[in-house]
Amino acid sequence: MQMRRDVNRSNSLSRNERNERVERCEMMDLPVFAPTEAMQDVEGDEAADGYAVHQSVDFSASNLAQVDKNTRFISNLPGTINAISLAQGYLCRPYRSEVQRLRAIFTWVSERIAWEEDFEDAIDTRRVIQARRACSKEIAILVAEMCDSLGIQAEVVNGYLKTPGEALSRDMHDATSRPNHWWNAVIVEGEWRIMDCSLASPSHPRRNQYSSTSGQAAETFWFLTRPSEACYTHVPSVPEQQHIVPSLPNSILLALPVAGPATFKNNIRMWDFDTSLLHLDNLEMAHIQLLVPETVELTAEVESRAFAQDADGDFFESGDIVRKRALAQAEFVTVNGSTAVLKRCTIRALVPPSAGAATLKVYAGRRGLMHSIQNNPHPFALALPLSHSGLNPEYEFFTRHPTPHALRHELYVVSPLCKGIVCNNTIVFSVRQHPASSTPTPQQSQEQAFGGGDMTRTQSAMSARPGLSRPISSLSIASVSASGSAYSDTPGGLDPNSNPNSAAGIALSKPAKLAVQTPGGRIIRMTRKLDPVSRGRSGGGGAGGRLQQEKESEEGCVRLGSTWETVVKVGERGTWRGLVLADRSARWCVFGEWVCT
Repeated sequence: MQMRRDVNRSNSLSRNERNERVERCEMMDLPVFAPTEAMQDVEGDEAADGYAVHQSVDFSASNLAQVDKNTRFISNLPGTINAISLAQGYLCRPYRSEVQRLRAIFTWVSERIAWEEDFEDAIDTRRVIQARRACSKEIAILVAEMCDSLGIQAEVVNGYLKTPGEALSRDMHDATSRPNHWWNAVIVEGEWRIMDCSLASPSHPRRNQYSSTSGQAAETFWFLTRPSEACYTHVPSVPEQQHIVPSLPNSILLALPVAGPATFKNNIRMWDFDTSLLHLDNLEMAHIQLLVPETVELTAEVESRAFAQDADGDFFESGDIVRKRALAQAEFVTVNGSTAVLKRCTIRALVPPSAGAATLKVYAGRRGLMHSIQNNPHPFALALPLSHSGLNPEYEFFTRHPTPHALRHELYVVSPLCKGIVCNNTIVFSVRQHPASSTPTPQQSQEQAFGGGDMTRTQSAMSARPGLSRPISSLSIASVSASGSAYSDTPGGLDPNSNPNSAAGIALSKPAKLAVQTPGGRIIRMTRKLDPVSRGRSGGGGAGGRLQQEKESEEGCVRLGSTWETVVKVGERGTWRGLVLADRSARWCVFGEWVCT
């Protein structure tokens, strides 16, 4: 009974179940917002004339390495120097363009001025330059003075810097009435952009919560950031300083997930999200869905505070952090009968039983770089606060191994998703498989279906579509010992971007056979079912294809790919493994593990 409960607990949410969560949150006086849908109503970033910018300039594509190098060599400044003479005579003197001048100011202030706590004394930028220490307000005023001396329009913005995992509540709007941060907004090439030299500084104690940048270099994401991207973390006290058209209520911005630089660099967007998904009750778990390009993979974990028990039996926070794996799987879908193919990643997560609140953290990077579950090479992308009340028994997802040596197909395990299975029970092992490269590309399809949407950087930033070739050193030592797989480099001539009707395209789309391995080593092959779409199009499919397509559809969204299944009566105790038997680049590899007790 416990195993059946765990199997059913991880089922995908229906529309009725989602509506029930919304109604429960409203009854409990919890805020329910759909902030990412509100962001889709934004016309664009604000231009200097107050209208929306429909085609933003990608300043991140500019090569400013020489500006950074020259700025870092500036030293031996006179003791009487002020902000005007520093900008005009030292930092910006060799440059003519506004972008180069702003970059010199950004690099020098971020790397040379150390961050310190706020204080109540009068602001003196001359003292800041001499002492090389300042709070965020002093840094913002220093940047504004340097920009004004160069004829660049800049303003000092006071607002609220969100913390990853910060809980949502009814009094969220009070957060902007107690601002905790200062930054700058500047006009460059006719657009309003955000500069936060304080948060970009390596001395800022909270920088590692938003960025994976290490060392003494500044985080360049906060240089001329688009206002529609900065609003995921920075909420101005004055709505007019959001510099997005039209401006949004602060409650919407506060309800947005905290997004790091990896979110926008990898073109990640939320799918059908509202804040009711974050408030869990009894046996519920969080289901978060994201749209990602086909060359991007996600991994997720849940962080919560650890509790200890004293001699009297009372619980208290020990100060340690507990981390548990969440389950992130990708699948390909189409929406409302469209030919657009989208790569959608579903993340399932739970709050640990000993904690009533936790933070779901999502990490994103190029697909194929994660070689083992023991280390995570991807930077932080998103953070969402989770809360739980009621019955919450211990639950653990099955072990999902990365398969960097089998990149030609995406695998989405349908069942079972729980790690523990019980002996003498009948288990349905079901896996959905789809080629990892499609025509048209998921990125192009997302732009066609959603018109760019929110959380986009620029179309040119994602226009390059690298191939999905496997890295040479694809298997870790742990993976080799667990699978015993012999592997080779990707055969030449198989380009994921090639015509699907060509020989290379046919070899690419050829399904990799799947199987289940018992603890004793016996291989049980899984049976492949036809794609719901292809079966409906085939001459002999008829009504059967339509029924299968309806079964696979979800709110007008059709899941693509083949489904592999096998029904096994589990009779052996130990570790059961899911295997990829053939992907033309490896003889076999392990993609999942379950434990039978």
